[in-house]
Amino acid sequence: MMQNRFQRQVFYKMLKNWPHATEFYEEVDRLNLHGLHFQHIALCERRAWMYLHHINFAQWYGKVQTGSAKHAASYSRDRTTQSLFGLAPDRIDWENRVVYENKGTAGAVDASNDQTAFYAVMLSLTTNLEWRAVTHILSTRRRREVPLDARQLKRLRTSLERLKLLTSMEKPPEARRIRLCAACSLAGFCGFD
Repeated sequence: MMQNRFQRQVFYKMLKNWPHATEFYEEVDRLNLHGLHFQHIALCERRAWMYLHHINFAQWYGKVQTGSAKHAASYSRDRTTQSLFGLAPDRIDWENRVVYENKGTAGAVDASNDQTAFYAVMLSLTTNLEWRAVTHILSTRRRREVPLDARQLKRLRTSLERLKLLTSMEKPPEARRIRLCAACSLAGFCGFD
């Protein structure tokens, strides 16, 4: 669903008046969070815990290696995103204020939206300008605009609270087998391979 200019302006005004904006920004900074944290927490708490604690097996996982190769071949990494505070989107259109995140497939819509929306919200908060979020689906070469609205802000804030809780846990949370496990690089660690 593409947001029209009026909807984006309403969201931006809401974001400027969001009572949790400063707290959100400061907690993200304090915990050194970035977009993938918000994607992972939407997918699986154990996966998010592992990522928060810098435990990652992705580099040895064949599906991730294939996806990384496709990703690299589709679009070159936008170097203008380097050195951005906690932000690592795939591409930024600075002139039109659009942040893009590339995804291999159109699956896990909420998780992908959370990651891309996080970038747009953080850029809006730091620049005091209206930013848009777009997910580019590599397998279909289509673009999906991420709706930025009150629901998305609530999702991001809830995710932040869940991430804060996970940072205080010494052990990973219990995990139950879900559909995502079949394609997860952590499946062996969880005993779901």
